[in-house]
Amino acid sequence: MSAEKRSKPITTSEIAQLCGISRTTVSAVLNGKRNVRENTRRKVLECIRERNYQSGMIARALVGELSNMVAILTPEIGNPYNYMVFQGINKVLEAEGYHMLFHSVRHEDQEDPQTLSNIRSYRPAGYIILRGAEGPKGIHALKIAEEGVPMVGVGKLVGVETHSVIFENRLPMKLGTDYVINLGHRRLGHLAGPSFSPLEANDRQLGFVESLLEHDIRLSDAVIAYAGETAPTGYQAALEVLRDPEDRPTAILCFNDIVAMGVYRAAHELSLDIPGDLSVVGFDGIEVGELLGPPLTTVDIFPRQLGEQAAELLVQVIRNQTGRGIVVKEVEPKLVERASVRRL
Repeated sequence: MSAEKRSKPITTSEIAQLCGISRTTVSAVLNGKRNVRENTRRKVLECIRERNYQSGMIARALVGELSNMVAILTPEIGNPYNYMVFQGINKVLEAEGYHMLFHSVRHEDQEDPQTLSNIRSYRPAGYIILRGAEGPKGIHALKIAEEGVPMVGVGKLVGVETHSVIFENRLPMKLGTDYVINLGHRRLGHLAGPSFSPLEANDRQLGFVESLLEHDIRLSDAVIAYAGETAPTGYQAALEVLRDPEDRPTAILCFNDIVAMGVYRAAHELSLDIPGDLSVVGFDGIEVGELLGPPLTTVDIFPRQLGEQAAELLVQVIRNQTGRGIVVKEVEPKLVERASVRRL
């Protein structure tokens, strides 16, 4: 099919000829009938997109078809935590007849006002925005809000008030820190999160500090290092924190489970046993943590449940079933005790 642009509306006969199908089948696709093979339906819609048709009955029908899409904005598609959130979202949207359309808002594209232009052209029925993809000061989320498109955040979004599913950061990190202190650890380390995620990073660090103060542990006796949110950055930070036996903590609380994986690698290279020489606690509750050796103690924020609740809420917003005001749902985190922490 030619990708040339047309100045006049494309007809159903032309679509049928280009796709090698009948006008009846084209009409069935445009009217949203389900007795059409999926590959045929896609071929028809792709033909209309390629011909860049923008007005008239066919365009309106195409918009109606694409309104079954929900755009998922995420700072990183490959992150295991995000993937579990996607699984929860997909479970609900698939049952409700919606399709997911992913868009990764990379850190280098955060301030580009055109970063959503391509996905906006699909006219999604709504957006689910994972924390960190809303843009600086919520620029992208605010743009969506101005357009009046239904939107739900996973985590508290910066700079915009919207329907959201949230979780606490400070108290769960305090819970994890209390846990290791109550097991006898007095020399603790915290691998803090990235600067571009200040809400989670600051709140989790605050929870760590609050626990120290509550248990009369001096801040000067603890180690706080900035480790970002990835395994490689966690590995580099852990090497520095663990290298000196004199100042080495007996337990490390990590910004997330992925950073904790970096700690495992650093401990292995330094011939430190987990939990014999070092206890490790993560945050998020991703599945891979249970497969580490030893399995990782973590604060589980139930990523799949977050995704399910966000999708359920978005469907309600799309169908005008939420009533007035902003709806905020909260998932309660839970400490999952595994073999990566020992009693001193």
